[in-house]
Amino acid sequence: MLIIKRFSKTSIGQKIIGLLFYSLTSFTCRSIRWRFISDKTHHDVINNKDQYIFCCWHNKLFLGPHLLPKNRIINALQSSHSDGMITSIVFKYLGMNIILGSSMKGGVSAFRKMVKSIQLGHCIAITPDGPKGPKEILKVGIIKLSQITGTPIVPLVWVTSKYKSINSWDNFIIPYPFSKGIYCFGKPIHIDKNLNKYDLEKTRKFVEEEINRLTILVQDKLC
Repeated sequence: MLIIKRFSKTSIGQKIIGLLFYSLTSFTCRSIRWRFISDKTHHDVINNKDQYIFCCWHNKLFLGPHLLPKNRIINALQSSHSDGMITSIVFKYLGMNIILGSSMKGGVSAFRKMVKSIQLGHCIAITPDGPKGPKEILKVGIIKLSQITGTPIVPLVWVTSKYKSINSWDNFIIPYPFSKGIYCFGKPIHIDKNLNKYDLEKTRKFVEEEINRLTILVQDKLC
């Protein structure tokens, strides 16, 4: 186990593990019998080329990137930790660009890069409770990014009928191949540029609850 951990911290190790992880996630995603649903507030983000800040919880990162639209440039915020670098390899195979940084390290630089990417007409993908949690607690950074750029936030949620929940801080979800699955994009959430401290927290909580509401929605549809 120690040898594998050391190997994962090397550049060649990250590339090899990243390729294996991409192959596994890609195969799993293709094997699942997906059904796309929408609720009354749904906006079909697949059929346009508008700019969005896509987000899903960290524990849904196994398949989240595979379900994002392929018709636009997406920049994914990713931690520079060894695990994050492995995930970055997966993003690159999916044709996504990488912005390294997190709330724990390189956050200011990464935030500026995301703003610049949006100014260039690109989209952003974020796990707003990553990289270390707390689980399913939305950090305020995504709200501020939306505020500054005027770019709406779009939640992405998915569930599968069969999966394994890992004993990690976020209870990371690994879906089983050939299971049934449902995914859904939420309606774009536009953030007011003029929020006081109270309204900022209220808005942060609203986005957090909206992701959870959509998760419950797709879970109910799968049952």
